[in-house]
Amino acid sequence: MKMKNVAVACALMAGMTLTASSAFAAKNVEPTNGKIQFTGSLVNSACGLAPESSPVQVNFGEIPTSQLKDNQRAGVKHAKIVLQGCDTTVAKTATVTYTPATIDTDNNALAAFTSGTAKGAGIGMVDSGNQDVEWGKAASQVNITDGETDIDFVAYLQANNASAAVTPGDFESTVNFQIDYQ
Repeated sequence: MKMKNVAVACALMAGMTLTASSAFAAKNVEPTNGKIQFTGSLVNSACGLAPESSPVQVNFGEIPTSQLKDNQRAGVKHAKIVLQGCDTTVAKTATVTYTPATIDTDNNALAAFTSGTAKGAGIGMVDSGNQDVEWGKAASQVNITDGETDIDFVAYLQANNASAAVTPGDFESTVNFQIDYQ
């Protein structure tokens, strides 16, 4: 008799579970829709730019103006241009030419701030060979490796005039680059 009661109880539980499941399944739930966007470029070159290198993002964060006294370099950030799919049968080395959107009028070794309220400073760069970048001229030569090649650089902030005050505020600047292969 007990076994019969257990069987009946199990049957009732199964029926309630199916009824509950049916109630949940009967809800009218909207689907989630989205889109996948594919972009890129096919290039006839020794290497292509990796997605994280177009553009390269360098965020200086907040740099106290006091760090820019006496023509000091401040906020030094190490960054890199990443090349992908490199083929050393096409080229063995590369040089990068950096060109700012605007060169600072008080110190032509610096890229000018192109927007924001900060004034009296600019951005300089050091290339992968530890040489100061000269705008519009090829930087130190870099060896290419098959597959991925990193081109390291350092960016820094510097007062554009040792005698002028630096005005605090936000800033943005752009430096374009061209990679030539040898």
